[in-house]
Parts: sequence; structure tokens; C-alpha cells
Amino acid sequence: MGHVVWLGLNLIVVVCLLLADICVVINPAKVALPALMGLGFEYLVWINLLFAFSWLFSHRKSWCSISFLALVLSASGLLSTYSHHSEANGDDYAHRLKIVTYNTHQTQQLRKAKQNDVLRYLKESGADILFLQEYEVRSNPNYLTFAEAKNYLKKEYPYTYFDFAIHNMKRQYGLAIYSKYPLINKETIRYASRANISDHCDVIVHGDTIRLFNNHLESNRFTHQDWEDQDSAAVRLVQKMEKAYQYRAAEVKEVSSSIRQSPYPVIVAGDLNDVPLSYTYHNMSRGLRDCGLYGSWLKKGHTFIRGHYLHAGIRIDYIFCSPMFHVLRTVTDTGAQSFGVPYSDHYPVVTEIAW
Repeated sequence: MGHVVWLGLNLIVVVCLLLADICVVINPAKVALPALMGLGFEYLVWINLLFAFSWLFSHRKSWCSISFLALVLSASGLLSTYSHHSEANGDDYAHRLKIVTYNTHQTQQLRKAKQNDVLRYLKESGADILFLQEYEVRSNPNYLTFAEAKNYLKKEYPYTYFDFAIHNMKRQYGLAIYSKYPLINKETIRYASRANISDHCDVIVHGDTIRLFNNHLESNRFTHQDWEDQDSAAVRLVQKMEKAYQYRAAEVKEVSSSIRQSPYPVIVAGDLNDVPLSYTYHNMSRGLRDCGLYGSWLKKGHTFIRGHYLHAGIRIDYIFCSPMFHVLRTVTDTGAQSFGVPYSDHYPVVTEIAW
């Protein structure tokens, strides 16, 4: 009787894993369950492994094939979650770029430039191009102002593109690109969600034109109350995630269409607010290199780890590039902050590419 119950639990986990596998092709605006399973993909993989080995060391060894088959079918999800590509040798190429994408989380609570660790990190990063999300400045001179932040980085980054989702007399909040190279042909992609936008512009590097896409897609907008109210926490969280999935599905459809239509090679960066095994990631990354999958073997590169409710890291910040580029190095720069140091709730992602 015990083995029947164990088999039943095994089959439930296998079904959940298979639902997670198909979430990349199921629009979560229509059916959210596969997307929710995709969030737990890594845990489902480990649980399936435990089931497989438990059968392997039992009297019903053949039943381990159930979980092993599910894991084989999950190969594509594993390949988008763990790094497995070798980095290129920069000496083999004529040109190279260092890129940073960073959700600055309101630019470190709007501290003035000389006390602002986010701006100091950007200034000292040595990057050629900075992609920033949740970049915020204020009109009130007691806080970080637009002119102050721009002037602080002007020497290192003379070319800029600011694109604010929220822009009024008090607050400017949205995206920023800082560049050592000229930026032209700037254009905004606006979404139904008021706080989220994407944009693109072209950068000219060594005579080559590259189209840059900066993105901040819909977040789940969790709050303290969502987690603290035990009676309704699960229902509230699922409702918020379902709503966010609907927004992101529409957003990624629009921006990915613009990416495919680019007449130039592209670099796509930003905070997608979704994990590698997701409809969002699958559509955004199609036909591009995920720079986060190059480097240390089987690293996950968690980019969001600090928070009032999240203590396990996930990867939601990305840099993608056209296949013509070769990835030299990618790191999630956890040295930019530490637990308790309020730089941001995200880590910067740093990539070097060459061509």
C-alpha cells in the first residue's frame, strides 16, 4: 500500500514538472497554471530526482524510469536555467563592448550623487553601455535630481537616453541608457501598465550600428500585507501573479516584435520580472544569445535575492545579443551589494561581448 501512495505522489510531481516544461509556449494570459509551475521548476527537478533514486534503491527499480523520463523531457528548461556555454577568447576579435544592466531600485532611495552608491558603482564600472531600470530622480533639490545624476556621470558617459514611464512635476521614473558612444533614433514602446515601458535606440560603435533595447516589464507587485495576512496570502499572491502574467504576455509580444524587425544586430537588456523557464523569456530570447548562460559551468546567476519576502535567489535580469556577437564574460556582480546594504534589490549583470 505504501508504494502505491509513493507512486501517486511521484506522478503528481511528474505532471507538475511537465506543466512547467510547456509554460514557454502557453500564453499565461489564457492559462496561468503552467506559468505558476514554471516558477517552481528547479524544485520540481530536485524532487523528481529524489523520487527516481528512491525507486532505484527499492524493489521496484523499473519505476525510476517515470521520473527519469520526465527529467529528459525537461532538458530545454535545464538548458535555459543553468549556464553551459564556453566563453569566447577576446583576442580573436577586433571589437568588444562591456555592458551592464541594473535595476537600480529608485536609484538607492534618491540619495544625492556624492552619497549615492548606485551612481558610484556605475561611474567605476568601466562599462561602455549602461542599461538602467527603475531609474528615478526628483525635482526637489533635497533629493537626487535629473541634472545632478546626469552631470555626475557625464565624463564617463557623454551620451544618454532617458525614458520615463512616470513624469510629473515631482517625480521622474523609468529607464536610462548611458553610453560612451553616440545614441541615435530613440523610440519608446509604451504599455497598458503605467509604470512599465521598453525603449530602443541605435548606438554607433567603431562604424557599426547596433540597436539597443532596454526593458522593464510588469512585476508581481507583492507587498508586506500580501505575505503577512496568513488567511488570504496564497489567494492574493496567485491573483497578483495571474494579473502580472497577463500584462507581461502583452508586453513581451510587442517588444519581441520590434526586436525581430530590427535592421541591425541587437543587444537586449533589462528586468523581465520572469524566470528563465517562462513564456516571457522564451519569446524575448528567441533567436538571440542569452549572455547569462556563458561562463562558469552550471551557475544560475541569481539577480534578485534581497527582499522582505524573498530569501531565495531567482534570475529575472538579462542581457541578450544577436548571434553575430561572441560572449567573452558574464557575471552577476554580487560584489556591488551585500545583505543589509541598500543599494538595490537587484544585482547588476555584467557582460563583455566581441565581434
